[in-house]
Amino acid sequence: MMFAGGRKKVLFFSRGRGRGHAVVDIEVGRELGELRDDVEIRFVSYGTGARTFAERGIAAIDLGLPDANGIAVTTVLAGRLIGRLQPDLVVAHEEFAALPAAKIFGAKSVMITDFFGEPGKFSMESLWFADRVLFIDRKGVFAEPDSAAGKVQYLGPQVRKFEYARRDRPRARHELGIDADAAVIGVFPGSWTEAMAPIADRLLAAFDGAKLRAKHLLWLAGQDAGLIRRRVKGRNNVTVIDVDWRIDRLMVACDMAITKSTRTTVRELASLGIRTLSVDSGVNPVDTESIAALRSNRTIGVEQLTARAIERRLREPKPAPLRSRSKSCAAELAKLV
Repeated sequence: MMFAGGRKKVLFFSRGRGRGHAVVDIEVGRELGELRDDVEIRFVSYGTGARTFAERGIAAIDLGLPDANGIAVTTVLAGRLIGRLQPDLVVAHEEFAALPAAKIFGAKSVMITDFFGEPGKFSMESLWFADRVLFIDRKGVFAEPDSAAGKVQYLGPQVRKFEYARRDRPRARHELGIDADAAVIGVFPGSWTEAMAPIADRLLAAFDGAKLRAKHLLWLAGQDAGLIRRRVKGRNNVTVIDVDWRIDRLMVACDMAITKSTRTTVRELASLGIRTLSVDSGVNPVDTESIAALRSNRTIGVEQLTARAIERRLREPKPAPLRSRSKSCAAELAKLV
């Protein structure tokens, strides 16, 4: 997929594991296109990310890799693309293999990330090759590595533009066919399947045991939709959804949400003023660290997911919506092209 020519060329690598990176990058790309009509963007992804672009009707170069892939093969494929397309700017949203590939061909590169890891890991060592690092969360959440020194610009959390706000809860529930007076608990596991981080047994037992006058469980199950539907067959107070691009409608319909600590999901819920109970299975310490300071969230272990925990969380005050970005990621990219 070659560039058409005549405009500035941006090759945008979007990490393919899960949907979270793609949905953010689609928003960034849309805004960048509005700010700069002299820019042409080509997205690059793989796995679930590539499918997400396709589902949204957005053209993207598919590297043909699975969600979990090797650094070596990703670097080679990224290098081949950069060498062939000769972009004016390489943007990588946590696709760290693209940075050394860009440097080989002398292309300017920008990393978009919301975390820093341990020094010595490939992800952090790759930042030596970035011209700029746009950090899309608050400063101070993670220690800044030497490889990023002098390159980091902190933009604050970048949350998608949503159609629904917390005040739209009655409308959202009406559209979803959920009782306006029910205590609605949403389940938003992100990309962590039951095979990776199981919570279904404890969650259903806790939901059944919660002493609530009327209650409804709204489960955005993704890959686990078939599994969860079999588990809740015959229940009329549980709704299981595979995928819904109007995720904000699902979120605002809830009185509280249960997550698997996925930081993007927890931040989006926080931006809508939805309190969360995040079950930490230890699968991603970065997620745990990233959401630790959010006032709208309580993190618990799997064994602490009980009826009492749900009841207690529902009694707590509704949080104020989290203030999102202080600076636009797209606006900063527009300056760098």
